[in-house]
Amino acid sequence: MSVLGGIGGVLRRFSCMRQKRQGKPPLSLWGVTDEGGVLAVGGMPCTRLARDYGTPLLVVDAAALLRRVQDVQAVLNEVLPGAMLTYSYKTNCIPGILRMLHNAGVGAEVISPYEYWLSESLGVDGGQVVYNGVDKSRESIAGAVARGTLVNIDSRDEIDVVLAEAREQRRTARVGLRLALNRSAQFGLDPEGGDLAHVVRNCLDAPDHADLMALHFNVTSNARHSGYHTRCLSRALDVMSWLAREHGVRIRLLDVGGGFGVETSKNMSGVEYGLYRLFGVQPGAAWMDPFQDFRLYLRDLADTLRAFCTQNGLPVPGVCIEPGRLLTSKAELLLTQVKAVKERPGAEPFAITDAGRLSQAFPCDFEWHEAFLASDLRRPPSRPYTVTGRVCTRSDWLYRGKLLPELASGDVLAVMDAGAYFSSYAMNFAFPRAAVVAVEDGTARVLRRREDFRHLVGMDDVALADVTWDGGER
Repeated sequence: MSVLGGIGGVLRRFSCMRQKRQGKPPLSLWGVTDEGGVLAVGGMPCTRLARDYGTPLLVVDAAALLRRVQDVQAVLNEVLPGAMLTYSYKTNCIPGILRMLHNAGVGAEVISPYEYWLSESLGVDGGQVVYNGVDKSRESIAGAVARGTLVNIDSRDEIDVVLAEAREQRRTARVGLRLALNRSAQFGLDPEGGDLAHVVRNCLDAPDHADLMALHFNVTSNARHSGYHTRCLSRALDVMSWLAREHGVRIRLLDVGGGFGVETSKNMSGVEYGLYRLFGVQPGAAWMDPFQDFRLYLRDLADTLRAFCTQNGLPVPGVCIEPGRLLTSKAELLLTQVKAVKERPGAEPFAITDAGRLSQAFPCDFEWHEAFLASDLRRPPSRPYTVTGRVCTRSDWLYRGKLLPELASGDVLAVMDAGAYFSSYAMNFAFPRAAVVAVEDGTARVLRRREDFRHLVGMDDVALADVTWDGGER
């Protein structure tokens, strides 16, 4: 055995012991229940859902989703009365989910012409849409100007397109500045560079066609504490003060972005990621790590904003937040069925499922997610597994070194916190993508049908045999 292999073996044994000590978190963290040893969501057993709709299957708890919206809105009303709540479409772009959010009064934050078109198709008022993104098409910008949508300028040349459309339509575009507060990312305008000043000058030179009213930044993801977010807010407020002092521009809306985390999932640290990829060492459970409640997180941002405005004699602007994960992560789970278990000498057993990271669960590459044996919650954990998908490549794993009960073909696993980026990153690599169902009060309805084989070739210019099998899977 190599030295590296020996170190890996020691680390994996330590990881297994740590997982045993941590145990399993309470199901109440997600609002799911134990019904006779079977995991239930919205009053429906997961085994029944898997039987009726097949796997892999994304399951949305509709009531839990709406409760989450109400909880977040209540915090906003307490800490930042009048704040605008939008949903980040890129987080989970299933139209049925978006419709539920919009019916609950949530606006839209979109980053592409497709997402902008979808918000319009879902009937979202243009004034309740925030249009971000690094590659907005001219057609979508024209629509945004016409509908009174806030367009956050991301690059030097984009303002020229916005102004041209506003002049052609004889309208005044609602304009915001997206700030590049993280220089390692490709988004936004550098506050210390010439592009920001260029955009400001162009807006001020065309007062009939540009209403420069907003600042925007987005700097974090799945944050567990407000510290970095608050420091970036202070930098954005410096830009707001400069605009008022040097140009007489009053910012009326400050969009502090999203990135608010949940206590039940986390991004792996650099060390955790390295050990996981190299040796299959499971990171520590998210629910055991320090986490700041959203109410306190948002209060830190609000206190920073109000203190700055008081000290600098500025009116407090309205605030917009655009969370994705915060609203949908815990309200959705992924069901996947074990297809086979393989034992190999000197290695963890392989549990082959129908949902690997190269098809339906890419966030498991860099995030920690809890998993339950949904078909038998009472079966005790016994050994670590490498849980894989069904694509023929070693990189299609779902978990490595995951302590689970003894698994057998036909078992159903539930991967929690699947409401953020699971469907967005899903691929039809060799297999169709999953169906999505919403459950509430013991009933289920399909939000998205499972892809079939004809759908996979529906855009191709090929002659296919006239077959009767549509590729439906169960």
